Amino acid sequence: MLTIAIQISAIFAMIGIGTFAAKRKWFAADFSTQLSLLLIRVFYPSLLFSAILRKYTLSQLATAWILPVGAAGIILVGWLTGLIAKHLFLRRANTSTRRAFHFSCTMNNYSFLPIMIIAGTALGEEGVAMVALTTIASDTLMWTLGFKTFTGLKLNLKTLPSMLLQPPVAALLLAILCLIIFHFFHITPETLLSCHPTKVALNTLYTYLGGATIPTCALVCGMRLAQLKPNGLFCYPQILTTLFRMIIIPAITLSLLMLLPLTEAQRLVFGIIALMPGVMASVSMAEVYGGDIPFVSQWYSIHTPSVSLPSPSASGSLASANPHAAPTPLSHLSSAPALLV
Repeated sequence: MLTIAIQISAIFAMIGIGTFAAKRKWFAADFSTQLSLLLIRVFYPSLLFSAILRKYTLSQLATAWILPVGAAGIILVGWLTGLIAKHLFLRRANTSTRRAFHFSCTMNNYSFLPIMIIAGTALGEEGVAMVALTTIASDTLMWTLGFKTFTGLKLNLKTLPSMLLQPPVAALLLAILCLIIFHFFHITPETLLSCHPTKVALNTLYTYLGGATIPTCALVCGMRLAQLKPNGLFCYPQILTTLFRMIIIPAITLSLLMLLPLTEAQRLVFGIIALMPGVMASVSMAEVYGGDIPFVSQWYSIHTPSVSLPSPSASGSLASANPHAAPTPLSHLSSAPALLV
């Protein structure tokens, strides 16, 4: 747990640097927006594409289908709960706040924090690989259902092409297309990484471009926090968002997980994902696509410190819920990437 605490502290240190830099006016007023554009158009797509090709084959995705399906179920529970809640409790709020609240209920920190936490459990690398496979569904829903929820864009034949051409979705689809092609030619991640040109290309995308994803997210969040007023942290919509994202939705999800015939490892992984706070990239999404930036920045700053409180004890109870669990088929995966905070 000490390693987890240090890693989470590093995120807050980067957020603090962003806040300090903005307070000191080291950057132009629109610098956070420019960084967000770079994040969503270059850094994050590079991470998605290279991470998938470096670690997965089409057969692995097919064998472990329960992982992305379960992750999609967690997101849909949040989306449905948020949809009901915003109509019941936020009728008088402005449209951007209602959308940000619904998005917070829908999407949480589905990869980076869970990977750090699970790496410190008995599952170790096996659990890390399982979380990484759940992100196939989570990333797809993040930039389709989540994007629609956050922006209000309607899903139809006219808007679907523009949504699929969003850089993160395009990178994900391109990676899966490559896996399909590689499958017919018996090309595996080991094959790609044993060839020097493809190894250099993938490692460059993953380490240099993709590696900038988390620090950039943190800096953007910090810069936006510098512009906030403390009284906004305790407004009614903010309290409601915290209540649903951190208590009500996890409670509903964990109750459902207890009823499903999952293995011990699967229940632990899904349970930890369900307990996570809101996704940091929401701040950058608000910058790029329009949204209630102060509201989004505030709820992220409130939710994330609480992640170290419920996870260890709750994950322990989840892990003991099924003592007769079957072994997971992912033990052959040596490691896996953290795709998005």
